[in-house]
Amino acid sequence: MVGKARYGRGGFTLIELLIVIAIVALLVAILLPALSEARRAARRVICAANQQQLGIAEQNYATDFTDKCASFTWKKNVDYGFGGAAGNATQAAANQAIDILRRRADRTDLQPITGWIPHVLYSHLVLNDYLQQRLPEPTMACPEDRIRRKWQTGIRTALNNGNTDWYNYTDGENPGDNSNNGQRWPYSATYSFVPSSWSPDRFVSVGGVTIPTVYQAQYHYLWFVPGDTATTVLGNRKFSDVNFPSQKVMTYEMNDYHSRKNRSLYHAYTNAKAELLFFDGSVRILETKDGNRGFNPATPASPNPTTYLYAPNLAWEPPCRNSAVQQETVTGYYRWTRAGLKGIDFGGGEIR
Repeated sequence: MVGKARYGRGGFTLIELLIVIAIVALLVAILLPALSEARRAARRVICAANQQQLGIAEQNYATDFTDKCASFTWKKNVDYGFGGAAGNATQAAANQAIDILRRRADRTDLQPITGWIPHVLYSHLVLNDYLQQRLPEPTMACPEDRIRRKWQTGIRTALNNGNTDWYNYTDGENPGDNSNNGQRWPYSATYSFVPSSWSPDRFVSVGGVTIPTVYQAQYHYLWFVPGDTATTVLGNRKFSDVNFPSQKVMTYEMNDYHSRKNRSLYHAYTNAKAELLFFDGSVRILETKDGNRGFNPATPASPNPTTYLYAPNLAWEPPCRNSAVQQETVTGYYRWTRAGLKGIDFGGGEIR
């Protein structure tokens, strides 16, 4: 009688198992960088969409407000029922910013802030009716702007817990404390409007009186309205003043968040590649060195651009490009476009 063959159930040998593990590890090593790059690309798209939304809101604002660029509209020496009449144009704008936060962010606890020019990182507040979201505005923080997004989450968490101690929820990455002044930071934006969209392009003399503009002081985080006299004008800039909308930057990321994997870079460095919104509504990532160097509004006839010290000392500011130093001199570029709104930042020579 011929016996039946017996077949045992097969299994992996140790060598085969090790080979499979090695193959899986190799595939993971190959795929992870691609997945990481795909995520970074997706965040770039989201950031561009944020700025495009900001551009649409800006254009709608101009349609509703007689061609005006979005800016704070309160005037000095006028009582708007909030803290009395402001004695200068800058304080009037700061009062309006706090008034918006009190009404649109349910922050009735906030009080007026002195010595603050809100146009730099808070001009989006006047567009809140068009953005249609409750403050802090999520789309005003780039997905790569990790710290500012923490600030937004921190203030929401704090308010949901019945307090305003937002800095307790930011892992120590905050620019100040829980004072009234410090409460403004979670409502700031990654994207900054160029100064010429809310301030005169340059110093001019009318009837022997100098009408000043906002220009760069010694350090990057200091802005100065010289004299703040009766002639100082903030706001009232018009879209029709823009002669080259596809070549003139309207908003820019203060830092290059997208072209480097492990660190951001201040936008004024020549090798920075910040996402830029132009007045025609397009968003592009361009290298700073490919743009025009700009000018100094205080000396408009000079061929030299504005230069200033980048000296980071706040949580959201990246280190100097040369990590061995605490400050470096940078050039204004599209932050201080020669000829202001009528000028060109990319794709053509400076308008003189």
